[in-house]
Amino acid sequence: MSMPLILLVALATWLSTLTTSHASTWLKTGSETTRPYGHVEYCTRNASDCRNRSASSRLPAARLNLLQSINSKINRAIKPASDRTVFGRKEFWTAKARSGDCEDFALAKRARLLRSGFKPSQLLLTMGYKGNEAHTVLVVRTKDGDYVLDNLEDDVQPVQSARMSFRKIQSPTHGGRWLKITGKTGKTP
Repeated sequence: MSMPLILLVALATWLSTLTTSHASTWLKTGSETTRPYGHVEYCTRNASDCRNRSASSRLPAARLNLLQSINSKINRAIKPASDRTVFGRKEFWTAKARSGDCEDFALAKRARLLRSGFKPSQLLLTMGYKGNEAHTVLVVRTKDGDYVLDNLEDDVQPVQSARMSFRKIQSPTHGGRWLKITGKTGKTP
């Protein structure tokens, strides 16, 4: 094989991986599912977060610099600790924790992004597994795809790169309802 042909094949291979890794991807949702116990209790204290909301037909740009900044700041501001240690109970979700677990990190990031102009329908608490451990993150829905803000990762990740098995997500149209995650899609929700 000649050198120009080898270079051409190498370039084509590199370009094919580049377009795949940067393609927009969103979490695909199915039917309504159970609400996490901690979220049910959170909704009794924060009813305005857990009601009907309009899902914006126009998704915003990702604003990755802002997402990265808020993810990093919150990850440094909250000390990781179990709800049992901090609040004396198995589950307690709050956006105002100085110490807390993954739900508290996700809620604090959501609160900060709401103040930065994102809409509630674009900021979705999402549950799944990292390895064998249940885990909650904040998924930010944008026109560029869904992005994951995780207290265990300083870098904001597109959903297709996140090292997590997603199971359920808050409904974009109702903050108190949750939907099953059935996969990932390249089709805008």
